[in-house]
Amino acid sequence: MGVALLNFMPGKMTFEQYFKLNGKSSTDKILHFLLGLSPAMLQRGYLMDQSAVDLLNHRGPSTPMACELCAGVVATQALKILLGRGKILAAPKGLHFDAYCNRLVTTWRPGGNGNPIQRLGIMIAKQKFIKMNRE
Repeated sequence: MGVALLNFMPGKMTFEQYFKLNGKSSTDKILHFLLGLSPAMLQRGYLMDQSAVDLLNHRGPSTPMACELCAGVVATQALKILLGRGKILAAPKGLHFDAYCNRLVTTWRPGGNGNPIQRLGIMIAKQKFIKMNRE
């Protein structure tokens, strides 16, 4: 029930430099993208139906509210970039807003998914989600 935002701007960190997806399996790409996009994982505390997360079958939970929030945030960022107005956070910095928890955090993962803390999070998530989907 939230939105996560990363901007990839000219002359800054690229999508691949941040997410490090090249050469990864399909499941690893999903995990790297999920944890790279929302490293704060604000939503993890209230996900009631764990079966809604099925990475092996490319399924994840979503709500119409989250889709609307994403559209609004992306449109606002695009307008700011096009008009050259307002502060733009560029990767490895990002935003994560969770409307359910009423929380907004600025995220920062220097090195993106290459960051040691991020690599540890990906390893833990892989064990959790893959195990959960096999049960």
